[in-house]
Amino acid sequence: MRRKIERCRRAGKGWRTRRQPASLAFVVRARSYLWIALMLATPSSTLAQQDSARIEGTARSALNGRPLAGVMVTVRDTRIFSVTDSTGTFALGGLPSGRRGVRIRYGDSLSYTQDVTLQRGKTLILAVLLDVSAVELAPVVVEAQSVAALRSLVAFYDRKRLGFGRYYTPEELARRRGLRLTTLLLEAGVQVRCRLALCVPVVVGPRLTGDPTCIPTLYLDGLPTFANDVNEFWADELAALEIYKRAGDVPPEFNRDYLGGCGAIVMWSRR
Repeated sequence: MRRKIERCRRAGKGWRTRRQPASLAFVVRARSYLWIALMLATPSSTLAQQDSARIEGTARSALNGRPLAGVMVTVRDTRIFSVTDSTGTFALGGLPSGRRGVRIRYGDSLSYTQDVTLQRGKTLILAVLLDVSAVELAPVVVEAQSVAALRSLVAFYDRKRLGFGRYYTPEELARRRGLRLTTLLLEAGVQVRCRLALCVPVVVGPRLTGDPTCIPTLYLDGLPTFANDVNEFWADELAALEIYKRAGDVPPEFNRDYLGGCGAIVMWSRR
């Protein structure tokens, strides 16, 4: 019996030397390759997640600053999108980094695209203002809390909420069509003095410099303007208006002289 077993071993017929079927061996090898492939693919997936960027923000009405629901936000060359809820918020994740086009859609007629720069592993927060009526205000899409946002119509509603000045929204200005800026200033308690057909706003009150009268600084679309006649401006041409009669009430982005300042008149045009 021992000799027979030995002969079987040498002949390759014993159970210990039995070969696996070719199909089974292929399956084993295939599973090994698949496992290796999965192991190699895992770091790539992780790197893709690390390379992804996010976009978050809010969409509000340019007429009254209220949240807008139903605004679709998409990123060009991707299938990622978000639709704002009742709070006007949106969020998009898993976006590729780099220069990308963000498309804003509302209803069947309003569509606007703006390029932004997305950074790996970071979130870009956008502030969006859209005109949803026939007033035809240009859409505003800026990075929230940036200098561009502070000097745009986006921050107008944030400043209005603080209540340090007199604010005219697009809705209020629409009800004052046909009126000059002079009329709005008088309505807000700012005096207007005219000489040789040129009219300038004048604020009367105590100042650190001792002179009780001064001329507030005029701003147009966030930048100082040196207009000599406020009668040149009409309510029909303005998207919003901010009037600050005291230097201490002027927001920092519009206060050029804290000590001798005289207030500010900030106009936003219908661009």
